[in-house]
Amino acid sequence: MPNVPPETQISLERINLFGENRLNSTVYLTWYGTDLDGFVEHYEIRIGNSDWIKTKVQDSTFLFQIDANQDSTDIEFYVRSVDNEGLVDPSPAYLKIPLKNSIPKVSFEQASLPLDTTNLVITFRYMASDPDGDETLKKCFIRANAGNWTPIDLNQKLITVIPENPAQIGSGKAKIYYGLNNVSSITLDDFNNGGENILQLKVQDIADATSNIDSTPVLYVRPQTSDLLVVGGHNEKIQQLYKNLVNENYIHADYVNFAGNKGLNQPKFWDPSFKLLASQYDKVFFHTDEGNFSNPLTGADGKLLDFAAPIIQKLIDQNKKVLISTAFSTRASLDIIGDVMSIDSFTSTKGQAFFVNDSLAKSPILGYPDLQPTNFLLAIDPFYHSQEAEVLYEAQLTPNGGWSGPKTIAIQRKSSSGQVNMVLFTVELHKLDKLPDNLNRVVSKILNEVFNW
Repeated sequence: MPNVPPETQISLERINLFGENRLNSTVYLTWYGTDLDGFVEHYEIRIGNSDWIKTKVQDSTFLFQIDANQDSTDIEFYVRSVDNEGLVDPSPAYLKIPLKNSIPKVSFEQASLPLDTTNLVITFRYMASDPDGDETLKKCFIRANAGNWTPIDLNQKLITVIPENPAQIGSGKAKIYYGLNNVSSITLDDFNNGGENILQLKVQDIADATSNIDSTPVLYVRPQTSDLLVVGGHNEKIQQLYKNLVNENYIHADYVNFAGNKGLNQPKFWDPSFKLLASQYDKVFFHTDEGNFSNPLTGADGKLLDFAAPIIQKLIDQNKKVLISTAFSTRASLDIIGDVMSIDSFTSTKGQAFFVNDSLAKSPILGYPDLQPTNFLLAIDPFYHSQEAEVLYEAQLTPNGGWSGPKTIAIQRKSSSGQVNMVLFTVELHKLDKLPDNLNRVVSKILNEVFNW
């Protein structure tokens, strides 16, 4: 008795959709075969006039391609069964699939954008999608203001824009960084350094359909005007004290207060935002207290120096110079900052160390005058330093409640070439102001002499 060929059917006999109701280019199909005198060994499928393709499966999700500049098409889909003796269904199942290309979408993640004013750096994340399947996306473009559209990598969703010449005010080129990269990939034009900017995005799919344009709010970008960046982590009153201290002892500085606006001024992305900002400067003066902050994007809690420590290490590795003035809460964790700041440990004894206002902080290094607090300081933070650091100041402390421990309240650390590249005070400098001329001399010496290499 001759072998009977198998029969094949597609789960759908027809798709009666027209116009705007057509399917998008991603379609799920199922099929099956029967054989009266044997069994179906496998299937073969064909799209249009292409070759038959062998498969064992009975369903699949297809991404059909629509020709460029066409918003719709009809796909001819065939499937046939092959039985256990190799006999092929002579009448393959057929389905006409009406497709319409969908317009892709792109948008800035608004929560990731900086506030309306930023120092040099704009970092953001964006989202791109296509109803036909994200794999149908082909290109993404960015532009600044009325500049040219510049293609960017669709796989890179964290973007940083920074002026190519940070000190040049006016319209010019800006560098684009992907992710956490330290090297710029491409540039865009018409970026307004020292002025207002609007960034825009659009995407394009494989059928050359283009999304609507998404735009940022107006972002004012402050230019670089100095080789010194002063980073504040205090309230406005104390922030002004540090401004005065720097202005009296350094020719000019750029300022940013990460504690301002209830902490919303801090970087949403410390890396790359703060990293790329700080790396434009030769010197960074970071002053903050022991308070905790929440990252405005992630909600992560920590001290500003916890967030900044990895970046400070990178700056030091790049031969930048960093001055830090801070304080620590009792038994503060050094897990993140200990190695970076060359702090080995605090004392483990009970009680507190007082720094009374008739005592002095003295330096074993020539040229550093005595410092003294105006107010009685409770529970200050002397520490044991790491071997690579040297004492800059020791305080005459009054132990209380059984306290004993180190006297060091400031250290300096040198680069491999023997130049000082980090100075750390764990008693905040603005509190050592009883001898204001001496405090000015210390700040001036560090910024103008010790860091002048």
